[in-house]
Amino acid sequence: MTRKRGSGKRRSPIQTLRARLHEAEATLEAIRSGEVDAVVVSGPGGERTLAIEGATHPYHLLLNAMNDGAALLDHDGTMLFSNRRLGEIARAPVDDLRGSRFQQLVAQGEQTSFAGFLREGAGGNSAREFTIAGGDAPPTPVWITLSTVPLGAPGMTGAEAQHGPTVLMAIITDLTNRKAAEATRLGLLQRLISAEDEERRRIARELHDETGQALTALLVGLRLIEEQAITVDVLSAARRLRGVAAQTMDNVGRLARGLHPSVLDDLGLAAAARRHVSDYAESFGITVDLRLESIVSHPVPPLAATTIYRILQEALTNVARHARARAVEVELKLEETMLELVVRDDGVGFDVRAALSEASGLGLHSMRERLVLLGGALKIQSRSGRGTVVWARIPAPPDNPGAGPGVSAPRRDSQPCPQSKY
Repeated sequence: MTRKRGSGKRRSPIQTLRARLHEAEATLEAIRSGEVDAVVVSGPGGERTLAIEGATHPYHLLLNAMNDGAALLDHDGTMLFSNRRLGEIARAPVDDLRGSRFQQLVAQGEQTSFAGFLREGAGGNSAREFTIAGGDAPPTPVWITLSTVPLGAPGMTGAEAQHGPTVLMAIITDLTNRKAAEATRLGLLQRLISAEDEERRRIARELHDETGQALTALLVGLRLIEEQAITVDVLSAARRLRGVAAQTMDNVGRLARGLHPSVLDDLGLAAAARRHVSDYAESFGITVDLRLESIVSHPVPPLAATTIYRILQEALTNVARHARARAVEVELKLEETMLELVVRDDGVGFDVRAALSEASGLGLHSMRERLVLLGGALKIQSRSGRGTVVWARIPAPPDNPGAGPGVSAPRRDSQPCPQSKY
């Protein structure tokens, strides 16, 4: 069926305007209900009849049966049609949505971004996350996908219709349940990582306190034997055993710090990284160039700090075991809400794809899994004879400096930490 403005006796301008408004409302209602499949529009070249593809009644029923919201938009965001689900998401009657602009449903701080999103959608398919703020209810996070829908005149071929007028089809997916599930999953993951770290902390404390005290007592006893030795053989044996005990005590200390460095709790990520790099360089004889940016003067959330520290440990361990490198560069920086770690070595390199396919995977699997679960990313680049680069990023939202362990202590000055070599 096609509706077209009829002719009649001459009317006043106000009557004409009212008639056109009534006709427009009736046309929109007809389009919405699927009663029409074409509309007559006027333009510089005269009147044209344009078909609305998908405006028939079965499509109308289909759109209303969707679990996602759906809307037909003019290119300025005016809603020509909306299904029932969109009304539920926006917490507004469907009739009130028709003729209004979609950007009015979007949170105020995102409306400018939505205008650009409309322009992207007009040029092709586009998708982005926004927030619907309807009434007094809590805001609803949604994922909106835009695509163009051609309006073709009857008899037009597919190619001709594609170059004709278009409207935008918006599919709106409610992300509330997904966000809640993500928050629950992240909460459980944080508890798991915290439990793991607490166990590491407990073992490290026992090594430091109990084993360390026992070794200290052994050193004192051997020193007494050395001082009271009657023969040269006893003196030599006591000195040798005291050296073994001292070396064992140093090894236990490094093991305890590897499990969970107390400095990470007390002074933060920057200090823990310095300590680990210093121990590493001393143990393996590899020159390490450590650069710290921003994290020295800004607090880092405990979970992000612990995760990045573990990846630093794993990356440097891999260098010592496999790379045969002479020098390593380590860079730690905080950019807005992202914590970034870069570890470069001048070693022999390796086949990343082959390493990831192995069961052990050089510890790469555990590194990547932990980062991905926390919303981060891990990239590894390596070429034979040209070294390896490990690049890790993880969200580090602002945290209260006094919120608990793992927060970096602020420096008195705000200047970046100078380059340090060990």
